[in-house]
Amino acid sequence: MRIVASWFFFILYVAIFFTLAALSVSGECQSDQQEFLLGLKNSLNSSLSVKLVKWNQGTDCCSWDGITCDASGRVIELDLSNQSISGEINNSNSLFRLQHLQQLNLAYNGFLSEFPSGFENLTKLSYLNLSNAGFTGQIPIGISHMTKLVTLDLSQEFLLLTLGRPLLKLEKPNLKTLVQKLTGLKNLYLDDINISANGKEWSQALSSSLPNLQMLSMRRCYLSGPISPSLVKLKSLSIIRLDYNNFSGPFPEFLAVFQNLTSLHLAANNFSGRVPEEILQSPKLQTLDLSFNEFLQGSFQKFPPNASLQSLVVSDTDFGGQLPESIGNLGKLTRIELSNCKFTGPIPKTLEKLTQLVHLDFSSNNFSGPVPSFTSLRNLTELILSGNQLNGSILSTNWSSLLFLERLNLRRNSFSGTVPPTLFQSQSLKVMDLAENQFSGGFNEVKGELSSLLKVIDLSHNGLQGEFPMFLFEIQGLVHLSLSWNKFSGLIQLSAFQKLENLTVLDLSYNNLSIDSSFTNLPLPLLPRFPNVAQLNLASCNLTKFPDFLKNISNFSFLDLSNNRIHGKIPSWIWKTDLQHLNLSLNFFVELDRPSHINPYTTVLDLHGNLLQGEKPFFPPYASYLDYSNNNFRCVIPPEIGDFLQTAVFFSLSGNYFHGRIPESICNIPSLVALDLSNNSLSGSIPQCLMTQMREHFGVLNLKQNYLSGIIPDTFPENCLLQTLDLNQNRLVGKIPKSLAKCRMLEVLDLGKNRINDTFPCHLKSTSKLRVLVLRSNSFRGDVYCRGNNVTWPMLQIIDLASNSFSGKLPQELLMTWNSMKANKNEPYSEYVRHEILKLSDFYFQDSVAVTMKGRELELVKILTSFTSIDLSSKKFEGHVSEAIGDFKALYLLNLSNNALTGPVQSFLGNLPKLEALDLSSNNLTDTCITRFTSKEEVITLPNDPLVQALEKKIRTAADLRRLFEWDPDLIWSTCLLEIQPSVSYLSNGS
Repeated sequence: MRIVASWFFFILYVAIFFTLAALSVSGECQSDQQEFLLGLKNSLNSSLSVKLVKWNQGTDCCSWDGITCDASGRVIELDLSNQSISGEINNSNSLFRLQHLQQLNLAYNGFLSEFPSGFENLTKLSYLNLSNAGFTGQIPIGISHMTKLVTLDLSQEFLLLTLGRPLLKLEKPNLKTLVQKLTGLKNLYLDDINISANGKEWSQALSSSLPNLQMLSMRRCYLSGPISPSLVKLKSLSIIRLDYNNFSGPFPEFLAVFQNLTSLHLAANNFSGRVPEEILQSPKLQTLDLSFNEFLQGSFQKFPPNASLQSLVVSDTDFGGQLPESIGNLGKLTRIELSNCKFTGPIPKTLEKLTQLVHLDFSSNNFSGPVPSFTSLRNLTELILSGNQLNGSILSTNWSSLLFLERLNLRRNSFSGTVPPTLFQSQSLKVMDLAENQFSGGFNEVKGELSSLLKVIDLSHNGLQGEFPMFLFEIQGLVHLSLSWNKFSGLIQLSAFQKLENLTVLDLSYNNLSIDSSFTNLPLPLLPRFPNVAQLNLASCNLTKFPDFLKNISNFSFLDLSNNRIHGKIPSWIWKTDLQHLNLSLNFFVELDRPSHINPYTTVLDLHGNLLQGEKPFFPPYASYLDYSNNNFRCVIPPEIGDFLQTAVFFSLSGNYFHGRIPESICNIPSLVALDLSNNSLSGSIPQCLMTQMREHFGVLNLKQNYLSGIIPDTFPENCLLQTLDLNQNRLVGKIPKSLAKCRMLEVLDLGKNRINDTFPCHLKSTSKLRVLVLRSNSFRGDVYCRGNNVTWPMLQIIDLASNSFSGKLPQELLMTWNSMKANKNEPYSEYVRHEILKLSDFYFQDSVAVTMKGRELELVKILTSFTSIDLSSKKFEGHVSEAIGDFKALYLLNLSNNALTGPVQSFLGNLPKLEALDLSSNNLTDTCITRFTSKEEVITLPNDPLVQALEKKIRTAADLRRLFEWDPDLIWSTCLLEIQPSVSYLSNGS
């Protein structure tokens, strides 16, 4: 009992001793210190400061918020960070008389003054934080005299800089002068300061003066060149942040030498080469960010057991390969971002071991196969797998167990099966994007309590079907709902969506829905309320009347009613709204109700494919996209049109009845990218200014199918970026302009059906991106041969030289350079030849071309990049069929008819796997290539002939034969004696 009592009094004594000792550390404030602090307060605007408003003369300054004193009552720490203080601190401010300060923090204020030089008086400072304090201009030399500094933070924040605040800079003194005496510095933050030094300068400045440096942060400092190996002298470095500079050259492999490296940030530079595996396997590395170095290569071979990595970010680099199973060793990982790289193969099942993962982004790669279950990743807040080739069901994951998941993005994959109903019941999910997949089925199983946080649902471009999912009306927080391009059916009252009061985007386009927008069943007090809707997409929704309720909505900015069955006038009130995007195309509108006031905010107006008529359309003055094509306008183009379309980027009047000349004022549109006046009755010459005043961004000129005459102006500029020039079916004469060779980005050149008298355009050899060349039905002459370097048009996929006067032999050397025809492409999704009109938008100019296929002209309204065609018919070519054609494994159409070709028909023609149409008729070819076909119940027996044997896999029935050779008495493969019995008539070679 006596022992217990003794211990009690001893513990009580110790507690009282340490309490008194602690109280004695901060003594009573000395009067001069209080005077200096009040002087600082009075010199500034401190009305918003939570701390400074409490400073007053009647209390001990050592008890004030933000103040720490030593035992003698001298201020040693001053923290006024994040206090919304403004005003100017000049060199005589009483702040600089607090000469016992050891720590000073003025971060995140708004002093908005030149960087004062009085800091050199605070020689005892070991910690100085002036980040985002608002100081501007040159950092003074006095900072370099603060030799006891351990931490120096002068950084600024990028978001503040965008408001126009000038950068701090290090010129005189420069970085070397600033740090040369700060030998005790361990932590240096200089983010967003204009240092403007190359790698050798700043690396040597730091390595020669700061031997104890552990933390280095110089983001966005205008640093350039490769990083110098001299940095390895800083052996204590553990954190390196050099993002958003202009470093170049190979990745600095010497960084693997740093034994204490825990964090490496080199994002948004221009590094190239390969990242050494040693960096990725560094045992102490916790954070690695190499993102936005597009030429930086690397792969993940193997992750070591018990790795320390917590954050791995290599997005927007050239990293690739497969993810190893050892990714499961990254048990501490909370963030992994591999977006927009070149990763392939399956996502390893061992990913399920990463139970600490919070953020996962594998978007825009080539991952394939099914996905593992994410059920065990219970800390996930973001799961982004968009833009891959993943497939299978997503039902293996118990989505209801992911209690923190806020964003799910599986867009642009091949996922199938049903959409898990539990996603709509998640009490954490805010964004669900499953668009552009192959999900199917309906939503009959969605029952029970629905999500209260779900803001965005995008299920567009799938195969979902059945009745419209009515439960969506119960998700009251919905802001964005897109169900377009599915197979939902039924009649929907648009008034039902009024329940979703927060809805701003509604897209129901391209289903099997019928939308009733009349609101006729509602009582008067309930007539339409869509208080927040800004975007409404009802394309292809079987609308027959214009929804008049829209005129009562004030904040509409986007309306798409295209591809419906709306008749009559376009109402005049639509031009009085604040709509920025209006698409009424592919309806049956017959008249534009001309308004007295035109909305100046309209930037996109699409009226194509209606029955609009009248003397002339009107044009919104600030529109960037204007499409009036395929209507019934009958008038001249207004002479002054270019003077009031100063912001137009895309302008189309195609497919109308405009006549007269092309007004020269069109040349005055400064921002024009695409001009389409095709399929009209325009006459006169092409305005020369269209070429001479062609802006750098002008990419498309389409004037085909008019009555234009004269020559093509030879005034294309040096900076020409033209991609499409289509002048087909006019009355143009002369030659192909020599200056057209300056248009090195040219992809489509169509001069067919004119009266041009010229030789083969060898001067266009430098247009290496050319895909389509049509010279058909002109007066071209001479041989098809270009002297010198014949590496010409490697991307060429369609060439039509038919019905000219070319002669000589088939151009063997030229043919050998057409690499696009050699590639045997088997992509599941082919792209189209098209040109982007507005950046970051879905607006494109879609190229088209006419090809003669099996004796008939066919208009390709969209040109697949995989489609290839050669038409050299109706000329005077002689000699043998070129062996170079045997390499064209991607060729779909070949027409060499009506020439003077001789020699045997080559068997390699049967080895072209994509060939759909072949015409060799009306030549002088020898050797019967096919002697007889016999048909019994449409099954063809093929004779023993070299070419026939090569074609054997292609031709098994008479239908195959007709498809390939187009059996028509007027279209005969002239050297072949063909007899098909009993169903196909006898065809002879006509010799």
